Amino acid sequence: MTAVSSDGAQGDSQVARIVTRLTERIDDLADAMAVAIQASVPAYQKGIVDFETLREAAMLHLRAILGAFGQAAPRTSPEARENGRRRAAAGVPLSVILEAYRVGARYLWERVADVAREIGADSDAVLRAGSEMWQVLDVYSQELADGYREEASAQASTAEEQRSALFQALFEGHLATTNPWEAAELLGLPPNVPLVVVAAEVPAVARHALNRAERALRGIGLISTWRLLPSFEIGVVSLPDPTTQMDRLAEALASCATGRVGISPPYEDLRSTPQALTLAHIALAGTVGECGVSVFDSNLLGVAAVSAPDVMNRLAATALGGLAHLSEKDRALLLETFGAWLDNAGSAQAAADSLFVHRNTVHHRLRRLEDSTGFNLSDPRSTAVLALAYEIERRNPLG
Repeated sequence: MTAVSSDGAQGDSQVARIVTRLTERIDDLADAMAVAIQASVPAYQKGIVDFETLREAAMLHLRAILGAFGQAAPRTSPEARENGRRRAAAGVPLSVILEAYRVGARYLWERVADVAREIGADSDAVLRAGSEMWQVLDVYSQELADGYREEASAQASTAEEQRSALFQALFEGHLATTNPWEAAELLGLPPNVPLVVVAAEVPAVARHALNRAERALRGIGLISTWRLLPSFEIGVVSLPDPTTQMDRLAEALASCATGRVGISPPYEDLRSTPQALTLAHIALAGTVGECGVSVFDSNLLGVAAVSAPDVMNRLAATALGGLAHLSEKDRALLLETFGAWLDNAGSAQAAADSLFVHRNTVHHRLRRLEDSTGFNLSDPRSTAVLALAYEIERRNPLG
C-alpha cells in the first residue's frame, strides 16, 4: 500500500511539473497552436477566422485545459459552448471547427510529451497526463458542438420565420415598401433574373404536391423557394433564360408532381408575384386530367377555356349545342376526332394515323361535326370557336 501511495504521489508531482512548465510557456504555446491550426486546416488558411481570434481561442482553451489537470474532469465548459455559438454566428462550418480542435489537441499532446521527456517523467505520469487531457478535450468538443448547434438552430428558426413572413407578404402584394433586391436575397433568389411562379395541387392537407422540387430543380441549375399551403404548394423559380429553360422546368416538375401543376409567364419584378400567382392558378386549372404540368404561355387555348367559367361554359354549350341530338358515344367520337385533327395541325392523314383509322373516316367525321354544329372548318374563325369550345369541353364535359 505504501509503495502504491508513493508511486501515486510521484505521478501527481510529475503531472504538476508538466503543467507548470506548459503554463510558463502558455503565450508561446498559444501562438504556435494558432499557427499549427492555420497551417493544417485549409479553411483557416483562407481567413475564415482571423489569426488574432484564433490565437485568443487557443489561449482560452489552453488555460482551461491546463487548469483542469489534477482535478476531476469537468462536465461542462461555458467557454467551449460560447466559442461554438460564436463560430456558428460567424458562419464557420462545424466540421472545420472540429478539425481545428483535432489539430490543436494533437499539438498540445506533443507538447505534453516533450515536457515529460524534459523532466524525465515516467510512463505512468505521461499516461495520466494524457488521459486527463483527452477527457477534458472530449468535454470541450461536445460542449462546442452543442453550442454551435444551439446557435445554428436559433439562426435557422429566425431565418425561417423571416422567410415565411416575407413569402406571405410577397404573395399578398405587401412588398411595396420593401427593396426587391433585399427580398430576393432573403428568399435565396438571385437578383435581376426572370422568375416564374409555380402552383401545384396538394393530394391532401400537409402533403407535398411536388416531392423534393427544390432539389430536382437545383439538379438542372435552377434556384427556387417553396411554401406548402393547405390546398396548394407554391414556389418562385429563378429562370435566367426562359426561352430555353421553360421546357426543362416543366419536365422536372412533371417528374415529381402528384397532381396538376401550373406555371406562370416569366416576370422580372418580385412585386409582380401576386399577379403571376393568379396566372399560375389559371394555368393549373387549364391542365387536362388529374395530373400534368401546364405552362401559361404554351397553353393559351386551355387557359382561355377556364377563364370566366360562366361565360366559357355558355360559349361551349352554344357552339356544341348542335351535337345534342347525337348519342353520347357519337358525340364523344366526333370531338375525339376533331381533337386529333387539331393536335396534328389540321392534317387528316396524321389524325387518322393517331386514331388508327382510315383518312376518309376522319374526313367523314369532321363533315358530320360541321353539319351538326353549323361551323365550317375551312373558315379560320369558325375553327377558332370550335377549338375553344373543344378545350372547354375537355376540362368540363357538358354532356
